[in-house]
Amino acid sequence: MTIRLIRPSIVLAAFIFASSFVSAAKPSVARPNVIVLMADDLGYSDLGCYGGEIETPSIDALAEQGVRFSHFRATPMCVTSRIALLSGMPFHRAGGNAYSHSVPLPALLQDAGYRTLMTGKWHAGTPDPRSPELFHRSFGFLSGMSDCFIGADDWFEGDKPFNDFDPGFYSTDAFADKSIEFMKESAEMDQPFFMYVAFNAPHHPCQAPKPLVEQYQARYEQGYSKIRQARYQRQIEMGLIEPTCELAEVKQDARHWNELTLHRQKVEASRMAAYAAAVDGVDQAVGRIMDFTKQSGLDDNTLVVFLSDNGGDYNNGGINQDEKQIAWAPHGNPSSSNGWASVKATPFKYYKHSCHEGGIAAPMIVRWPAEVQRESGTIVRSPASITDFYPTIMELSGAEYPESFNDHQVRSLTGTSLIPLLKNDGSRKAKPDFQNYDFSRAWVEDEWKVVSLYDGPWELFNLKDDRSERHNLASEEPQRLKELSDRWIKEAVYAGVPNASAARLSHQHGWGWHRLKMVCPHLVSLTPENSSELGSTKTFIKLTFNKPIDFTATEGKSLRLYSVSDEKNPIWQASPDTNHSSQGTMELSFDDVPELDPDQAYYFLWDAGWIKVGNRPVGRLNDGAFWWRFRTPVQ
Repeated sequence: MTIRLIRPSIVLAAFIFASSFVSAAKPSVARPNVIVLMADDLGYSDLGCYGGEIETPSIDALAEQGVRFSHFRATPMCVTSRIALLSGMPFHRAGGNAYSHSVPLPALLQDAGYRTLMTGKWHAGTPDPRSPELFHRSFGFLSGMSDCFIGADDWFEGDKPFNDFDPGFYSTDAFADKSIEFMKESAEMDQPFFMYVAFNAPHHPCQAPKPLVEQYQARYEQGYSKIRQARYQRQIEMGLIEPTCELAEVKQDARHWNELTLHRQKVEASRMAAYAAAVDGVDQAVGRIMDFTKQSGLDDNTLVVFLSDNGGDYNNGGINQDEKQIAWAPHGNPSSSNGWASVKATPFKYYKHSCHEGGIAAPMIVRWPAEVQRESGTIVRSPASITDFYPTIMELSGAEYPESFNDHQVRSLTGTSLIPLLKNDGSRKAKPDFQNYDFSRAWVEDEWKVVSLYDGPWELFNLKDDRSERHNLASEEPQRLKELSDRWIKEAVYAGVPNASAARLSHQHGWGWHRLKMVCPHLVSLTPENSSELGSTKTFIKLTFNKPIDFTATEGKSLRLYSVSDEKNPIWQASPDTNHSSQGTMELSFDDVPELDPDQAYYFLWDAGWIKVGNRPVGRLNDGAFWWRFRTPVQ
């Protein structure tokens, strides 16, 4: 079998899959069609059936007619989740973008006699979705994000470029249209199909038609905490979470709504309205796809899975740019804030990119009228992982997993079939869940979890009693902490995770540290600590680096401190030059900060290039994608 790969230059090249697949005997009953509907950056609580206020009647109907999972985990990032789904194992274990230790699921299914179809966002490694040896029909784009109205130059239909972005084009609708077209063709061939629909919504840019956005504007003017509390109460009422499950603590990376200016409240409400409209659009597309399966007689024996690829997204944009983003127009990049991210993650801690529950817990629904035995609307509370889909679909297709592939040994799958959980008496033993993305890592086993962020200390949580990760038991159960963290290290070393066995830092950086390192890679520490609460209203400012400081050619650029309640007037600012005492050193301090108001949020802005570190000008700190925030204590 010859499958093309995506090269960095997007030039196609041939790649020979040398091994053959071994197909199991065909089941005695007709093999099901499989439709996987994946939303992009959809938070755990966004859907109506998961407690949200966004109107999602079509997806809610899937939950009412099938089963929804309360303890499903994806991974913290788009690409790692997509590769986990299509390889049946975590990113590094699979061989990364090249799948060098695994078998792409569509290739396995083609050998088993399935017609494989794909629409939407690829962002799933170097196997080329445009190749008919991977997907018989395909339509979408290759990269991690795209303008929903005018696309980009990486859009394709099959092996041809696609650029038919007419004035009425909207990506979510186009993916539904093409999915229906592809499934109709397959139905006429009387061949079971695997339809992978990877929506790019509600990933930013959060774009949607104007009437849909305006429908949600007023809904979000009540602010973060009220929406979050309402979602939490609905989750308890519907039995999705236990009444004993606490709401996760929200750190100082998220704002207090009542401290924002009226202008900022309007901007923030419009940002969430755009996000909600994008989710609403996905729901309408799902409804059209489901209508097709019913009208075409495919409904009964089609397994439909709806899921999100990770937890909800967090701060993007910039405080001076967000109001300029028009959700119903091309070229912009409407996005969300940390405040809304805490809402999307309800009731969990943190967001996308984190291995805390808010970054990996995701909605997941299964509907299959012919075979799901559980009562419609059941909430399945057993843990499930995105790596479970591969063995599930493999079992249903009648395919068997090969021992080798492309002249290398294939690693074993890490998931287990979900089929037992769809039966009336369904239960199974879940395997440990290994999680990793760049600066975050976790191991979940038998309701216990260890997790680390920014190479900080391992934390330990008993998820049975504390799913929102409020009570770190690391100091109380050091032996369990060591056992579980050692298991993570062992698997990470085997999988090839870089620096897997490196010692954890003793200090825990606040949320957003990774973004600060993007604009200033040589940054070592900050005072005040990012996303922290101070112990006093009196503070000083200190930045520590691992390379020398230089203020040459930085005239007219500055570092500024603002109160959240007054975005116009900085309460302190500095523009050091080459005469400053820190010139040539690796530490910069200021002790002239005025005493701050109690119980108040503050943030810094700095101009791009206000300081050079290691001969490199720093990037812009914009209190959006790149932030440095803190809060003063109550007095």
